Amino acid sequence: MSEANVDVVRRSFEAFVGGDFDTAFAAYHPDAAWTTAEDEPDARTYRGLDEIKRFVDTLSEPWADRFERTVEPEEYIDRGSWVVVPMSGRVHGKGSGVEIHLRETYAVRLQDHRIVKVEEYRTRDQALQAVRESEGSGGASP
Repeated sequence: MSEANVDVVRRSFEAFVGGDFDTAFAAYHPDAAWTTAEDEPDARTYRGLDEIKRFVDTLSEPWADRFERTVEPEEYIDRGSWVVVPMSGRVHGKGSGVEIHLRETYAVRLQDHRIVKVEEYRTRDQALQAVRESEGSGGASP
């Protein structure tokens, strides 16, 4: 079952990286939740697919068009109902061209091969620790 979860996440993330948001979101449950990293200035949880889509649309606004092609998953770590995905890359400011190096890790929870939760972390270790803690608490639903 978890190998199938990795495949779902891989296809979704590859679609995101390629700018194909319709395909990326096809893997999401309508009631999914996305929680941004706690050190974000506007850290919060987006609930429901419509709210998540609006949030993702705003992510690419400040960056030049090559944003999607410069951010790549480093690996897909199978943790059963969770898949942990460290990502890195470079983005360029729209208009300014300023280059910024990104490194972020996503912990993605699946239920019945649909993405129900995405949590952002700064490091791979933080994400893996959060998943371990969630597994110990029974892994609450979105």
